[in-house]
Amino acid sequence: MVKEQITTKQFLMNVLNAVGAGVVIALLPNALLGELLKFFKDGNQFLEIIYQLVVIIQSFMAFIIGVLAAHQFKFSGAGATMIGVSAMLGSGALQFKDGAVQLKGIGDIINVILVVIIACLLFYILQNKLGSLEMIILPVLIPIVSGGIGLITLPYIAKVTQGLGGIINSFTELNPLLMSILICVAYSLLMVTPISVVAIATAIGLSGLGSGAANLGIVAACVTFLFGSLRVNAAGVNIVLLIGAAKMMIPVYFKNLIIAVPLTINGIIGGVVAYLANIQGTPMSAGFGYTGLVGPINAYNRMGGDPTTNIIILAFAFFVIPFTCAFIVHLLCKKFIKGYSDEIYRFELPKQ
Repeated sequence: MVKEQITTKQFLMNVLNAVGAGVVIALLPNALLGELLKFFKDGNQFLEIIYQLVVIIQSFMAFIIGVLAAHQFKFSGAGATMIGVSAMLGSGALQFKDGAVQLKGIGDIINVILVVIIACLLFYILQNKLGSLEMIILPVLIPIVSGGIGLITLPYIAKVTQGLGGIINSFTELNPLLMSILICVAYSLLMVTPISVVAIATAIGLSGLGSGAANLGIVAACVTFLFGSLRVNAAGVNIVLLIGAAKMMIPVYFKNLIIAVPLTINGIIGGVVAYLANIQGTPMSAGFGYTGLVGPINAYNRMGGDPTTNIIILAFAFFVIPFTCAFIVHLLCKKFIKGYSDEIYRFELPKQ
């Protein structure tokens, strides 16, 4: 097998493309069904099992990303499993406790990227170099070395999330309008990065108006990418964005940071709307936007007054205003910003 030459940029983009696709594959089942199943699963064993399955699927996000990254590099099936196992070991999603291995969350995406880069680099360098010993040495070497490095770096990488959480937490000390705008903009910009916005919210206990602003920041990110994507991507990609899984666009965002302009503008609009409509939430609901109706449902549960009026307010806050404004902002950006076009939103599916 002749090793394909690859540039550093292409190497990193292969990994980021795998992250974009892997996040969708892992998180979409729970995003689509999770909240709905919570309402109906009590007393129904079949629905309870389905709910458990969609939660477990998202816990394997690191493994999925690792396998997709290996596929991007055209590694063998054995190589793909080594990369996937390495990512899972170093993600933080697996914990050894009381003599048993437990799944806990989805892990740290930044750390997953680091582990996948190391594992792919090791396999890329060592494949076809060890002869008949390859299938003995590599399955031991690659997961232990790259996964072990991931476990070492995990606590330090987690400090990135904690640091961002501290910055966002400082916004809560400002006046409510300014707080809403800054939190909404921050969440809009962070949504399409490897940073876990849900982890930030839970780490700092973001609640009330701050949580509501964070949710509208997620909405701002989703609608920004949706209107950018409509003309250049297939229906499947646009439907995923409509559902709210904008994290799939990580590679698109990193290649075209000019997208930060409409993200910021839509974030400002969302922050004002959150303040005026007094959108509330909890640390656990912040970071979901309208996905699974988590944001609107939690906001509704914290509103007083006429239920019909509240539903109308939430419909405008989460859907009518963000979608309308994002459409206008996208048109204005195309008209006035050089280099900004629909084409920069093109999403490249992993190679077949």
